[in-house]
Amino acid sequence: MAGQVRQRFPRVVRLILIGWLMGAGIGALVAAAALAMEGSPLGHLVASSSEPWIPTLLLFGGMMTTFAGLSAGTAIMLTVGRGDDGPR
Repeated sequence: MAGQVRQRFPRVVRLILIGWLMGAGIGALVAAAALAMEGSPLGHLVASSSEPWIPTLLLFGGMMTTFAGLSAGTAIMLTVGRGDDGPR
């Protein structure tokens, strides 16, 4: 199955997807840590909300999008100058 995925997507697309997924995972961990920290009033604000799923969704969505873009962009920028013919 992994071989099929490698053949289906070009190398650059796989690089972006892997970077994006790693960044989204890191963003989810940061959002969960922000909610779980004892000294943070963010967890209390979300818990006392009448519909706590809305701020939770916005927090996780924002963090995951930010970290995913950062991670994918960093992965792309680190490959500049590494062509098939070596570094420029």
